[in-house]
Amino acid sequence: MGLLKIGTPLHWKDSLEHCNYVRLHGIHQFIANYRRLRHLENDRLFYGDEIEYSLLKVDEKNKTVKLSLRGPEVMESLRQSEQVIHAFRGCTWHQEYGSWMLEGTPDLPYGGYTMSLASVEQNMRLRRGRLLSALLADELAPTLVTFPLMGVGDFVSPPAPPGGEASESDFVPDTCINPHPRFATLTGNIRRRRGSKVDIRIPLYQDVKTPEFQSSKDPYVHMDCMAFGMGCCCLQVTFQASDIEESRLLYDQLAVLAPIMMALTAATPIVKGRLAATDVRWSLISQSVDDRTPAEGDEQGKSDSRMAGGGVKRQSKSRYDSISCYIHPGSNSYSDIPCEIDDDLLALLQKEG
Repeated sequence: MGLLKIGTPLHWKDSLEHCNYVRLHGIHQFIANYRRLRHLENDRLFYGDEIEYSLLKVDEKNKTVKLSLRGPEVMESLRQSEQVIHAFRGCTWHQEYGSWMLEGTPDLPYGGYTMSLASVEQNMRLRRGRLLSALLADELAPTLVTFPLMGVGDFVSPPAPPGGEASESDFVPDTCINPHPRFATLTGNIRRRRGSKVDIRIPLYQDVKTPEFQSSKDPYVHMDCMAFGMGCCCLQVTFQASDIEESRLLYDQLAVLAPIMMALTAATPIVKGRLAATDVRWSLISQSVDDRTPAEGDEQGKSDSRMAGGGVKRQSKSRYDSISCYIHPGSNSYSDIPCEIDDDLLALLQKEG
């Protein structure tokens, strides 16, 4: 999770007048940072990992497992504990999208030494141990990508009805969203920008318990809330390379390797209580934050000059999706799929060199 500050996020209708400014000055900021950093060489290798955890509440008597919405409370408890524990390699704890989630990282990055490689698993075990120590007796924190019963009946503790001002979901209560104002605003603004709730469709796996295949050729599991995607937990790794050239090459290599690694995990076979015909989370996440207007998809719509592409320029996929091109000069010949470009901003970047 990126850096979070306490503030007052803008409602979509209030942010529209600032969109062009934000896009343009984001490019200016990129140019300034690029010029400042492009001559750096021989930076040390640093890397770190982030592990996201789900908190579950187990009712042994009634044989139920629900999401425990105590993530912020547990995070604060862990942060306070870290302040009184002095260790060479400690942990840091961060908020995540879901109020049943939290993220743990090492408090210092790893370096390019054998000792660092040996420290990775040790620190992962340390984080898990400290997290378990902060849980209640009836709580668990498994390494789980998706909660299999997300969006099915009464699946949260404390219980809450589905929907709310942010998501308007038919399946997921807004209490599932982390109370930090960023997350509810992001959920609501994606819905407002696109003009409807997100429409997530994951192919249904066919077996003897799927009568849907009798009436439909391609039945799917339907979901309508950002929480289904942003509520997925994962392992993330961040690297600092020696210079921009090496960073670009590493980016391109990981763009090929990371999807293979994710496929090998096959860790997301169940969504919303049903077996999916896919087994990874990527499409679920991409669809859950798809903010494209109907016109940016394949329908008709009105133009709005305050939006990117006027809100009508065709976008072939969700903005939060797989990459569309490689960035190392030696990889140019492999960039062979459509990549939407803002012509004005491209001209600015070319003008600035």
